Amino acid sequence: MPEIPGGYRHLTYDDRCEIQRMLGFSESVSSIARALGRSVSSITREIVRNRRDDGYRSTPTSIVRLCTHFRTCEVKMLCRMCTTRRCANCRQVRCTNICPRFVADVCERTTGAPFVCNGCASINGCRRHRYRYDATLAQRLSDSRLRESRVGIDTTSESFEAMISTVKPLITERGQSIGHVWTAHKGEFPVSERTFYRYVDAGFGGLKNLDLVAKCRYRPRKGKRPQERFFVPEGHAYSDFCALPEDERLTAVEIDCVEGVRTDTKVFLTMLHKRTSFLFVFLLDEHTQACVEEVFDALGSLLGDGFDYTFPLVLTDRGHEFQNHVRIERGRHTRVYYCDAGRADQKGSIENCHRLLRRIVPKGTSIDGLTRKHAAIIASHVNSMPRPSLGGASPFDLARHVLPAELLEGLGLEHLTPDNVMLRPSILTGGEHRH
Repeated sequence: MPEIPGGYRHLTYDDRCEIQRMLGFSESVSSIARALGRSVSSITREIVRNRRDDGYRSTPTSIVRLCTHFRTCEVKMLCRMCTTRRCANCRQVRCTNICPRFVADVCERTTGAPFVCNGCASINGCRRHRYRYDATLAQRLSDSRLRESRVGIDTTSESFEAMISTVKPLITERGQSIGHVWTAHKGEFPVSERTFYRYVDAGFGGLKNLDLVAKCRYRPRKGKRPQERFFVPEGHAYSDFCALPEDERLTAVEIDCVEGVRTDTKVFLTMLHKRTSFLFVFLLDEHTQACVEEVFDALGSLLGDGFDYTFPLVLTDRGHEFQNHVRIERGRHTRVYYCDAGRADQKGSIENCHRLLRRIVPKGTSIDGLTRKHAAIIASHVNSMPRPSLGGASPFDLARHVLPAELLEGLGLEHLTPDNVMLRPSILTGGEHRH
């Protein structure tokens, strides 16, 4: 059988108008199918499903005769209304309701192709059950059927309950996103990730949008603090970074600082290895250039000659703690570049990763009571989270093949299973952290 050009797309209103027109000219179903590039079975189903039931023709002066024996029937005295004439000619009682010889008179045009009365020459005087195909009504019925098919939950109650029992604790207790859960449990659930978002939006399964971190609105940003103007050294501007070859820019490491409350002394220094999306988290005792330099010196001692390979380019903002690029480079092959003022989007990858970190350390939370071990716990959980952007892999999965093993071991980082990932502040209390 030749391939049908129409494929599996739905019939449009124009297609239905063409069906109505061709039926009016008594065209066969096969002719209509060829004209529209569809299969005969598709056109047949369309006509039968969406035809209009016009019922029987009736007039105020006579009762419609529905029996095939109407013209030849000689039955009399079916009731006591009359005794001398044929019951078929009675105008007071419908004999078809009481006659044992009744056989319904069915039109072959409506029981077989074309299944409707469109194009029939004797439609006006016909006393049989009539059907008509109308494009406007057919489109309305089709749209209604399509809407109703998408209402409710398209799965069994057992499958739905099993899915909720698995997903709900991971979202409400461990702070995982729906994308994380669906990536880690790929193929286990009866619905897609997008469909489950709609279930949550409708309140199915006891979940609501407030349980999803990304669905919550963030507080309005406060006004920026006045800062001293920083003049970027020649050759270290963002335009110089953009002038590098693309494959070289992909090796850059974006760095930034994450603060707690204003009275805190400590801050987090974060580094994002863009090629693997791996986030390093260091706890600085003070928000100063000296503490940032100590971290780079410690990494240099840990990696040795491998430091230049791991951190060839550094992209940062113009914060005061990063302004001494000479001390950061310190004679290495590493080169520091600065984003334009007020353009955090130029290092957007690390800004997005901070959203995951903020689930564990929300804004307004003091970090003075945290230790470097807590920083390692945060990095372990964030980097063990599977990412759709990485094809379902986690940053840890990629880092094993790219980053030096001594770097991950030296920082005390551990790869967790997807179900043990928790993005909640409770992992910093000690009792909720799993290895």
